[in-house]
Amino acid sequence: MNPILISVMLFLSLAAFTYFVYMKISILLLLAPENRFDQISKRIKKVFDLGIKQQRLIGRKHERSAGAMHSFIFWGFLILGLRSIILIGEGFTHGFQEILPLFNSSALPGYLYTLLKDVFEGIVFFMVLFAFYRRIFLRPGRLPSSFQAFLILGLIGTLMITDFLYDGAKFNLIQRFQYDLDYLNSPVYGTEMDWAPLASLVSLWMSGLGETATWGFYYFGYWSHIGVLLIFLPILPGSKHMHVISALPNVFFSSLDHPHAPIPLTDCENEEAWDNESLGATRIEHFSWKQVLDLYTCTECGRCKTVCPTYVTHKPLTLKDMNDSLKHHLLDEVSHMKKHGKSSGEKKLVGDVIHADTLWACTTCRACEEVCPVAIEHVPRIIAMRQAQTMLYEAQPSEINSAFKGMERNGNPWGIGYDKRADWAKGLNIKHMDESNAEEIDVLMWVGCAGSFDDRNQKVAKATAEILQKAGVKFAILGNEEKCTGDLARRSGNEMLYQMLAGENVDTLNRYKIKKVVTQCPHCLNAMKNEYPQLDGKYEVYHHSQFIAKLLKEKNLKVNHEIGGKVSFHDPCYLGRYNNEYDAPRQLLDAVTKEEKIEMTRSRNESFCCGAGGARMWLEETIGTRVNEERVAQAAEAGASTIATGCPFCMTMISDGIVATGNEGKIESKDISELVLESLKE
Repeated sequence: MNPILISVMLFLSLAAFTYFVYMKISILLLLAPENRFDQISKRIKKVFDLGIKQQRLIGRKHERSAGAMHSFIFWGFLILGLRSIILIGEGFTHGFQEILPLFNSSALPGYLYTLLKDVFEGIVFFMVLFAFYRRIFLRPGRLPSSFQAFLILGLIGTLMITDFLYDGAKFNLIQRFQYDLDYLNSPVYGTEMDWAPLASLVSLWMSGLGETATWGFYYFGYWSHIGVLLIFLPILPGSKHMHVISALPNVFFSSLDHPHAPIPLTDCENEEAWDNESLGATRIEHFSWKQVLDLYTCTECGRCKTVCPTYVTHKPLTLKDMNDSLKHHLLDEVSHMKKHGKSSGEKKLVGDVIHADTLWACTTCRACEEVCPVAIEHVPRIIAMRQAQTMLYEAQPSEINSAFKGMERNGNPWGIGYDKRADWAKGLNIKHMDESNAEEIDVLMWVGCAGSFDDRNQKVAKATAEILQKAGVKFAILGNEEKCTGDLARRSGNEMLYQMLAGENVDTLNRYKIKKVVTQCPHCLNAMKNEYPQLDGKYEVYHHSQFIAKLLKEKNLKVNHEIGGKVSFHDPCYLGRYNNEYDAPRQLLDAVTKEEKIEMTRSRNESFCCGAGGARMWLEETIGTRVNEERVAQAAEAGASTIATGCPFCMTMISDGIVATGNEGKIESKDISELVLESLKE
């Protein structure tokens, strides 16, 4: 081998790689700080689950073959990393592997590794062929034609081929020409060739070659492999395959709260933030270093857009393209940021870099984050940009202004007088907190705005209350003291309004010393359970399906007859993906229905959004097809006669979708509580 040549090649490759990585890190240091160094043990576990086990690639029902292909290539890279070290070391001294403890000729792990390495080189090679086949012939819509992708796949395939050529030639030189090139040769374990079945087949293919030709393949295989490896290394930081470097760190630094972390609390009282126009994100430097690490790590695989309800219904939102646009804008501004401490401001973040229609199309369902194999968090960036548009520039869609006014004046987006909030409960003998002894109350029933003011969802509130009464639960409502939780305001960027409403609710709940809350609205559930603690509001919060399932399990309720028809449960995003509850509603359906429930193709954590989240309930849907109509079509395709829901937004959207798609009379929409109540009646 040639120590001088390998030293020069290694130095140039590592120097270039280090420089490019340093440049990426130096950009992160220009951005907003964020603490992501807590709970180290949980972060390591998440790296193992998402990074090493590749849960999101091989755990999805859809495109399992593609997920398996990427997973095997990734695992191959991990396993073959040691092989790369051995081959580089071989360039300095023959028999480098003998220096490595546990991997030399006297230790069994060395032979086992040879077998593992040999098998995985073959697997990776065939996975690369499959990847070429997919991109050239199958051409999934989410994967654009990309020279970089073909280049990287070609380099990976070349690494596998050249290593097989090197080993095959080496085995020939040892066997046929008696050269002393053995790495592993033991009277106990045998030779390296005995443990490398695929490389042995290559050696058999070369068996007819002469000594000179075999040496040619030996040197060609070695130096081609080393050359490709050391060229491959500095290419990564500057290409879309940066994720090879940043994926595991990005998973390590990802959020660790409930399935999806709450929106960070913004200091709306900070006068400097108002003066500097730094509320939310108005410039690229307002994103945190972790949010930009997300941009670096985007694999451009397009999985996010295949599950995005807005993309599927032809809205102008593609998370992959949004990431790409923000990343290129950042790179364009880097030199100005380093000189002046901020971006030039020549391009508006929303308007020039990201179109307003793109920003406001998002339903915040977080299906994109659920499938992202490298744990990219898209929604917080969208909310940050919305905050700037709403609070600083008042550039929110005009139709939402009436909802803001209604919440400001009457504590609900409809603007109906707050004194009518408890009218739905008249004649039902439901206690109010202001006329009850808090110690005598087991649970507060949080009705929510829809349950209080929307005719259809008032029926859900009544059904929930009647179930609690039948179970003997001591409960009360706040009545006129209850206000909107502020979810709508927060998701539309009006953080100040959210904090005002949430703060008032927290004061009320704490004054009554409320400990346990049950609500039929997942948006209220998410706000009170996961976001109110930011404002010192800490409560035990249940979705009504969870609480009713608990009552049924404890035999406080008795099912008197089963409901007929084919029922399919539509998983609300804020119950499922935000709060990881998929089982309680299905347990209730199993208990009260005759026939086995039907699962739509898009269900549980892969559920399809109804289209109302992220303040979209209050915005016109004028681009593409309607999300709720697409969801009803999916239910119809599954053969459902009843779509069970667990969210007032979903109830409204699904009901409207049934009418719009001509399924009125064929499909009906009922809340889970209504089905349970029906089964309780004799």
